[in-house]
Amino acid sequence: MTQALTGRYVNPWFALYASVTYNCLASLFQSGCVARQPGNPTTSRNTGPIMTHNQNGSNGEQGKLRIGKADLHMHTALGDGLASVKQIFEYVEHRTDLDVIAITDHDDIRGAMEALELIEQRKWRFQVIPGTEITTRQGHLLALFVTRDFPMLKTLDWSVQAVYEAGGMVIAPHPLSWLTTSIREKQLLAQHSSRFPFHGIETFNPSYAGRVAHTRVKELNKTVLHLPEFGGSDAHANSMIGMGYTSFPGTTVDDLLQAIKDKTTVAGGEFMTLGDHGKIAAPNMWKSMIVHPTYKIKRAVTRRLKERK
Repeated sequence: MTQALTGRYVNPWFALYASVTYNCLASLFQSGCVARQPGNPTTSRNTGPIMTHNQNGSNGEQGKLRIGKADLHMHTALGDGLASVKQIFEYVEHRTDLDVIAITDHDDIRGAMEALELIEQRKWRFQVIPGTEITTRQGHLLALFVTRDFPMLKTLDWSVQAVYEAGGMVIAPHPLSWLTTSIREKQLLAQHSSRFPFHGIETFNPSYAGRVAHTRVKELNKTVLHLPEFGGSDAHANSMIGMGYTSFPGTTVDDLLQAIKDKTTVAGGEFMTLGDHGKIAAPNMWKSMIVHPTYKIKRAVTRRLKERK
């Protein structure tokens, strides 16, 4: 199956089937359910850059920036997650101290677009970044600040370039992991030295898939890549939100972008256990093995038929 996903040529229909099947099994190692304690709500924030939204408010007092927290990797019920966008918003608002979140469903921008609409309907205290997690032949790729879908099963370099052209930011999620569809070290280094390098790397992912490669990823980034580091929960259920996070000076998306530029982001969080994964395995398997793959296959067939007309 690895050869089918990473080889130079693969039948597109077999590749699509192989990809969704592998992703379904891998999702078991990327979901969990752990009780979380409510965080301390913060005040409203200033509006961020284009494609990010928030309500009025001030950023810090007397020019001082507090340390903010962002969770830039989570999934909704429109993808293979279990919570609706509205449920995620309510959880983030009342049960976490996150200042910025990103919606990043697999190969599906619908959740991110719904989040952009919902954030305008009332005064939420956090900001939202639209995104998606793209399935490439060499592994998953996080695309932030984008508002469109990208084709599945293209090469990593093709996908990264497409996100660049769309004005987005590319992050390597759960890299080097052998428990899920991840970018391996050879491809990571090749892309890093290309015309379209990564903007950052997820050095903390609380799932078991992230845990098995955590030490090597940290070492590789410290000694070779020197990329801004990110932590993301990869949440497929509300109780996972915030288990992985990115700390940065300030509280707004503008502050986060500056921290990425200055390479002052810090990845943090707490690892899940196999028991945590098991608590959510059954409902997540239904979403990841039946519901969302069916939608993606129908979408792919529809697109192919339109191309032939």
